[in-house]
Amino acid sequence: MKVALTGGIACGKSRVASFLSAQDVDVCEADELAHRALAAGTDVYAAVVDRFGKGILAKSGEIDRSVLAERVFSSGKELAALNALVHPAVEAAWNTWLEERQGAMAVVVVPLLFEAGYGQGWDAVICVCASPATRKARLLERGLTASQADARMRAQWPQRDKAARADYVLWNDGTVECLEAQVVRMLDSMKRGQ
Repeated sequence: MKVALTGGIACGKSRVASFLSAQDVDVCEADELAHRALAAGTDVYAAVVDRFGKGILAKSGEIDRSVLAERVFSSGKELAALNALVHPAVEAAWNTWLEERQGAMAVVVVPLLFEAGYGQGWDAVICVCASPATRKARLLERGLTASQADARMRAQWPQRDKAARADYVLWNDGTVECLEAQVVRMLDSMKRGQ
């Protein structure tokens, strides 16, 4: 069973992924695949440096993700350019990962599932949601400024649009225990084929 897990920034996708892993479900994080794709020496790295310039590089030669993020989240055109360079490599990597897991439930965490046009072909889609106030507070705790948090939240589809396209919606404004209970109920429903 091929399952996509999506949701807005700071909604709790990684927390849900950890609960799924604890239930012996294989999980792949598209963000980790993107970090690998952007590593020095890869074709994606070369294309991104060519497009955005050497000013995005840290002294180590690696891409400074905070510098790149500041640039792309201030311009929809720049963000689209970055996504066009990175997303195909990430999709290819998760498809390879899925092929290796034939017959098992496998979940791919794809934050921009719908925005990037990857919403089709899944056996199920899970969307994690949280209120804008909760999401912003979490982003501020991560060290972003209020304007950075707002820009990143605006760069994604509204939660209601993502939730409307999902098969399962988890709400993450409550306790960790509440979210975990939702995950357990959802997995039970999936296993029963409902």
